[in-house]
Amino acid sequence: MSQFDSLTPRPADALLGLMAAFRADPREEKIDLGVGVYRDDAGQTTIMKAVREAERRLAETSQTKVYESPRGNQDFTAAIDRFIFADDETANRQGFATPGGSGALSLGMNFIKRITPDATVWISDPSWPNHPHIARTASLNVASYAYAQPADPGIDLDKLMESLSAAKPGDAIIIQGPCHNPTGIDLDTAQWKALGAFCAEKGLMPFIDMAYHGFAQSLDEDVLGVRAFLGEVPEALFSYSCSKNFGLYRDRAGCLLLKASSETGAQNAGTHLADIARALWSMPPAHGPAIVSTILGDEALTTMWKTELVEMQDRMGTLRRALAESIHPNSNSYDPSVLTSQNGMFSQLPLAKPVIEELREKEGLYIPGSGRINIAGLSMAQTSRVAELLSPHL
Repeated sequence: MSQFDSLTPRPADALLGLMAAFRADPREEKIDLGVGVYRDDAGQTTIMKAVREAERRLAETSQTKVYESPRGNQDFTAAIDRFIFADDETANRQGFATPGGSGALSLGMNFIKRITPDATVWISDPSWPNHPHIARTASLNVASYAYAQPADPGIDLDKLMESLSAAKPGDAIIIQGPCHNPTGIDLDTAQWKALGAFCAEKGLMPFIDMAYHGFAQSLDEDVLGVRAFLGEVPEALFSYSCSKNFGLYRDRAGCLLLKASSETGAQNAGTHLADIARALWSMPPAHGPAIVSTILGDEALTTMWKTELVEMQDRMGTLRRALAESIHPNSNSYDPSVLTSQNGMFSQLPLAKPVIEELREKEGLYIPGSGRINIAGLSMAQTSRVAELLSPHL
């Protein structure tokens, strides 16, 4: 008898299961709005031109595959630090390359567990399902705070902060940067600033998660609210993913930044983060961070990448408008114009699970059970058909 026989099998990840079902579906007219990857109008997730050129240069110049360090590529982390903070006052900050954004979240969650063992991590309702999963895997308590519902035009900040009334000093709060997953509904700059003041007053540890930088308005505009928030709090953790905006999904290029209120605090925290990283993955991936640092360290490559990023952002905006204009709700309870006020790859539709299952089984339209749709999974040719299928249920 195996020692593992007594284990209760865990349910399969719902999104991964949806991806497998889509691949197995033989229907030519099937449409995948589930998996969170950017696709062009031909349905392909191609390698960005700037990435291709950076890889060519790396292939020609790289001399070794030796480990870098538990902190990883520091040119990479410094470049991401400049993205967020836009200054050179780095004495009170630390940066660690990580296996994607999930690695940054895992490193940060384990650090929170170490400094405040009884901390509760507050996560928006709704949120990306991996947020609570990572927190619980780090043996942290999890609670939720009110955020936004699919048909909401924006965020009720008073309601959000009221839902955090039970949070205690030392608790952590995950706040998604621009292009909230799954709603696409974002805080405005004034709300970011007010929430920062609230977190400082409550003694909460903010953990900002930015996975779609440049997908909302622009690289510069997307960080204005975040910087306003960071100006209000003495300390914070920050996770950053290059999966979407550099298209480095499988190369797992992520970064954890830490802001401390003192240089000593930053240095002490850095030793603990390095210690935790050593146990989690020993050494982080090198290839993805090297691509990013190569691009951001070369003016021509940076310009090429920014041009491609703007094209991606513009395309998603065009798809949003086309879908919103084509949807004709069956009731007066849903206003499709809210789609155009949202940002990024995702929107969440008020669809009941039986409807979602029916759309998948009868029409080959694949949507997760949460009602989240990947706008970037559409082609312009598909928007009319998708709107036609969705309209009777909205």
